[in-house]
Order: sequence, then structure tokens, then C-alpha cells
Amino acid sequence: MAESAEVDASSRVLRVKHPITNQVIEISTVYFRAGYTPTDYPTQTQFDTRLLLERSRAIKCPTIQLQLAGGKKVQQVLTKPGVIESFLLDRTSWGGPDFTEVDVAIIRDSWMSMWGLGEDGDGGVEKARSAAEKLVLKPQREGGGNNIYKSSIPGFLDTLPSVEREAWIAMELIETPKGVNNYLVRAGSGSQGAVKTETISELGTFGWALFGPGAKEVKHEEVGWLLRTKGANSDEGGIATGFSVLDSLLLVDE
Repeated sequence: MAESAEVDASSRVLRVKHPITNQVIEISTVYFRAGYTPTDYPTQTQFDTRLLLERSRAIKCPTIQLQLAGGKKVQQVLTKPGVIESFLLDRTSWGGPDFTEVDVAIIRDSWMSMWGLGEDGDGGVEKARSAAEKLVLKPQREGGGNNIYKSSIPGFLDTLPSVEREAWIAMELIETPKGVNNYLVRAGSGSQGAVKTETISELGTFGWALFGPGAKEVKHEEVGWLLRTKGANSDEGGIATGFSVLDSLLLVDE
């Protein structure tokens, strides 16, 4: 992309030259399969290429704004007193529906406690150390295998350089229902077949949003859900990393 992509200065149209035919193709949509980890930007060239794509009028999935908005540090900052209120209680700031203080209180009640390790000098670190068994430490990363849990936290904090603390947040662990059993099936010749074990499930809802000039929302829609299940003895939960599996809902009328 660094060699073949260009953006028209006036129209902001993104064009790419085919490496074999030299045909110039206009690009309508950019989907980022990479670009979420520090190793995806080893040199200035990768940063410059990302900036080039962001400045184009092509639809980005996601834009850099949405990528950062979904980051764990942003989630932690939103839990600070007055931050979410500054958005939801001031309709003029974002153009959404009207929220009341009661609505905001209900939203806050669904959140777990979070704080940054780089805040208040060593205060954030010492708070995490003292409450380690009830916490998970999360970096600004995506996917499974990056978090630090419970008893592993104190030793990790001993080795974490102070300059890297800003990249981590501490979050109180969600207390899941106990005694929920299911059968887990693993493919492969070494599989034990269906194994009954205590499990934990996580339900996520998904949607899409399209933004226009000036990051103004054009349209958004909820489009589906995903349920993933893992053994209760596993802290991690990524599907692609093999910690959990795709599951289905069973609705019960009580």
C-alpha cells in the first residue's frame, strides 16, 4: 500500500495501482485486517500509510476514531465521574436521544469498577496489588491472551516498567453465575469427545454505523449477536485463540 496507494488532493479519492497490469483502481472500502497491535507499525512507513488511508474518502472499517473509541483506556475514562454525563446529558454535544440522570445511573450500575495503573503516582498500582484476586489487568490490545488475572497480577506489577503503566487498566472481574454446566466438544484425533464441565458464557450484540463528513453519523443499526462459551477454569475467552467456542442461545419461558 505504501508503494501503490495514492489519494487525490481535491476529491480525496483513494486509488491503488495494480502491481502487474498497472491498472489504476478506485477503492471504495478499506477493511483493516491488521493495524490493531504495535507490531503492525514497525516503521514510520506504516504510520504514514495508515494516515494516507484515513485522509481518503473511502469507507474505513474501522476509522481510527472508532478503533480508539473501542479501546480499553477509553472504556476506563468513561467510568470517571462526570465523563459519561457530559455526553448523555448534553444532547447538543452528540445529537442523540434525550437521557435523564436516572438513565445514566442505570448505565453506570451495569459497569464494573476500572482505573488506570498510571494514575495517582503509584496509587493505581498499589490498589491493583491489594485487590489482585478480584481483578483483571488489560492492555490496549485486542483478542485473547493479553490479559493478566488474579494471582498473576502482583508478580506482573513487579516487572512492569513505570513508563508502560499508562497502557494498562485494572478492572474488577465480573461475577458470573455458578453451577452452570454444558458439554464442550473439541475436534481432532486427540479429542476426548463431549466433556461435561462447568461453563461461563458471554453474550455480545453487534451493529454497524456509517459516518459522513466531520464524523457526523449517517445511519446505524443493530444486526445480530454472538454467544461464546468456555470452561469456568479458563480466565481467557478468545475464540480465535482457542479459549472459547461459539455457542447458541436456549430461551426459557419462566
